[in-house]
Amino acid sequence: MLKEISLTNRFIIKIQMSQSFVLDTNFFINRQRPIDLGENIEQVVMNFANLTKPLVKAEKIVLLTTPDSFKELSSFFEDQPQTLDQLNNLLTISSYNRNQLQVSGSLFEELIAETGKRLYRGLRTAEEPLKELVGKPESLTAETLGQKVTQLRDKYRRATRENFIDSTTDLGLILLAKEKNAAIVSSDNGLLHWARNFGCSELLPEVLVKKLKSLS
Repeated sequence: MLKEISLTNRFIIKIQMSQSFVLDTNFFINRQRPIDLGENIEQVVMNFANLTKPLVKAEKIVLLTTPDSFKELSSFFEDQPQTLDQLNNLLTISSYNRNQLQVSGSLFEELIAETGKRLYRGLRTAEEPLKELVGKPESLTAETLGQKVTQLRDKYRRATRENFIDSTTDLGLILLAKEKNAAIVSSDNGLLHWARNFGCSELLPEVLVKKLKSLS
């Protein structure tokens, strides 16, 4: 958040009054990160709320997310309205301005090229189990088919989605961070990689928690 202070009729200076962070859903649900805020996502939200409420109220920080990302996050707390209320009180839900935000054409060219590579890689991945089954038709049992489908899903996911942004929700977080000059907070390697390409600053979840504790 920027505050304008008029020194004279001719000069206006802007002072940075708060730090802004765009939170990815996995900040709350990725239990592999050492953020030390609880044993489950409910505890993580409640402890995070206790940590950040004074900072948000004092306007030292702004916690941002997009409508799509908040909808995704809310699905984990459908039966826990109190936990969802805590998130509502903490997070500022905002969309980036689609009509004014500008990014370079070369960046989108790179994004489209990477998408094409991954689609081709996924196609080749899907061909592998079919070739195996055609070569050994006698092995086509219900159990074998189930195993092949499971393997195919895993390989296809890694070929097309690993270390990549694969949804408009991810892209929205990046564009919001760019527009608001905010740091994006995530442990998703693909999201962080493309956030760097878009020129956004970044923080891992555990780094953000340490930073917030130092501000308290």
